[in-house]
Amino acid sequence: MIRDAADWDGRTSVTLTVTADGASASAHLGMRQAPVLTQLNTDPVQEVLRAATDEDDTYTEAFVRELDAALPDGGVTSPSRALDTKGDTWAQDIFEPGYVAIPGPDGRPHGMRVLITSANDDRRVAARTAFTELAGHDVAAVHITHVPDVNENSSYDSMGNLETVPPSPGNPHGRVVIGGDGLAPGKTGPAPEMLAFLRAQGMQDPISLDTSWLTIGHVDEFVQFLPVPGSRLGWRAVVADPRAGLALLRDVQKKGHGGELLHGGLPKLEWPYDLRIDQRTVDAFLADTQFTGTNERAAERIDTNLAVLRAKAGLTDAEIIRVPALFTARSLDYGMLDTEIRGMEDGPAKDAKQKQLEAMRDAVAEIPGTANGLVLNDGRYVAPKPYGPVVDGKDVFAEAITAAFRRTGYRVSYVDDLIGVHVGEGEIHCATNTLRGVFGPGARWWRDR
Repeated sequence: MIRDAADWDGRTSVTLTVTADGASASAHLGMRQAPVLTQLNTDPVQEVLRAATDEDDTYTEAFVRELDAALPDGGVTSPSRALDTKGDTWAQDIFEPGYVAIPGPDGRPHGMRVLITSANDDRRVAARTAFTELAGHDVAAVHITHVPDVNENSSYDSMGNLETVPPSPGNPHGRVVIGGDGLAPGKTGPAPEMLAFLRAQGMQDPISLDTSWLTIGHVDEFVQFLPVPGSRLGWRAVVADPRAGLALLRDVQKKGHGGELLHGGLPKLEWPYDLRIDQRTVDAFLADTQFTGTNERAAERIDTNLAVLRAKAGLTDAEIIRVPALFTARSLDYGMLDTEIRGMEDGPAKDAKQKQLEAMRDAVAEIPGTANGLVLNDGRYVAPKPYGPVVDGKDVFAEAITAAFRRTGYRVSYVDDLIGVHVGEGEIHCATNTLRGVFGPGARWWRDR
């Protein structure tokens, strides 16, 4: 397996020389290591993976029940498979499914899966499940060794920060997208060894996106790819749209419903979830300049990333499904700093901390993020229940999201991930992983080398 093209480019040659009766003849054969390719969302789902639940975790058990109930409609006949992740919720982050293939009978692809484990935290414990539970017949796992720098943001090495744009002209196997520090000072990453590994495969040249504006910093927080047969490229991108989210709130306010809670229809929340879910009104959110500023900044950064995808991955406006989204700076980091400030005595030190709190703009999802969902088969998509403002008995965000997908021929199933997943600063995509049918015609990389 090629890990770094600077050490070995995956190519070698074999020469066979035969000498008989004083004469010699030679034959030369050039050989190439089959590249590791990452799976595409345009490949059909065969199995959905997730973390095992604790027996007393009623919230996550309810989430799993709703998730499993949504799978059959999307062509997945088996319930989600639980992995022993040692308490790590984020099944998406621990490995990225890939594969290697060679020509089989009649040129059909034949190969094996390769699970690329996260370099996060220099051997994330949960990632070992790729070796202990999944590796076996026709399934391999590979770890890319990386020793984190003391100043780096290791979250960039979680695999929810690595996605693959489906094929486009000039990119027959798609291109990996991976988030990183952009121009943000003090946020280094992702691991250079992982980038070297991805580039060394020579087929899905990685595209770097700026995710430094996010608290967690993963590309799956704002973009997702799904198959759309018959469209120009055969796929489209689901993209979070904070401007549309703010416009929905202003429309609610304009129609005289600004006094409604932004998160309508909430269940009874116990501590600490009653503190983690911001239960202010639409009017209060729109009057909060930190909130609106966070979303305006998020919209600008998403625009910048879309410009990169247009330039490097064949994306056009026709391939973009914009879904309303709302972000907040009130992350877990915000909550910890706020708690610290409350315990301080009045004075210059407290004032400085308060200014730091008010200046925070790095974003996490306020409305559970639609782009951070699960692509199934047969035009089905599983999205987190948005818990938007309820007007005339309808969630205005769910109505807008459903309409956006319907225009692309998709039907959305909403799953409640509010407690245990969303409050942990992730969504459905973060909490699941998939094994897809990768050995179709698109796996014939040798035709495009």
